[in-house]
This record gives sequence, structure tokens and C-alpha cells, in this order.
Amino acid sequence: MATISKEEARRRAEKNWPTWRLLLSDINISYSDLDTMSHDDVAEANAALDIHIENTERQIEEAKKGS
Repeated sequence: MATISKEEARRRAEKNWPTWRLLLSDINISYSDLDTMSHDDVAEANAALDIHIENTERQIEEAKKGS
């Protein structure tokens, strides 16, 4: 059984980063969930995650200013 090289694994991970990003995030998307999603679904979910992160960062900054 051959395994891919570290370089090939990294290349694949970078190519598939939008999918891996969702799996590694704290939004509870499973590998099975991702397997059923279209590329458009993955792109939309990543955009939603970006919005969520931006909103969270904004709330943290506002809380710091209010302290």
C-alpha cells in the first residue's frame, strides 16, 4: 500500500482548502456533510464563515472599547 508524499498531501490540502477549512472550523460540519455539498455550497458556507468571523471580531473590538 503506497502512501502519498508529504509534498503531495500538502498540495492536495491547499487545492481542497475551502473544504478542509470548513471541516477544521468549529461549526460542526462533518466529512459526510461536506461529501454531499456541491462546490457552490462549499463556497457559500465559507463566505458565511467569513461573515461570522468578521462579526465576532467586531463584537470583541466593541466590547474592548466599552470596557
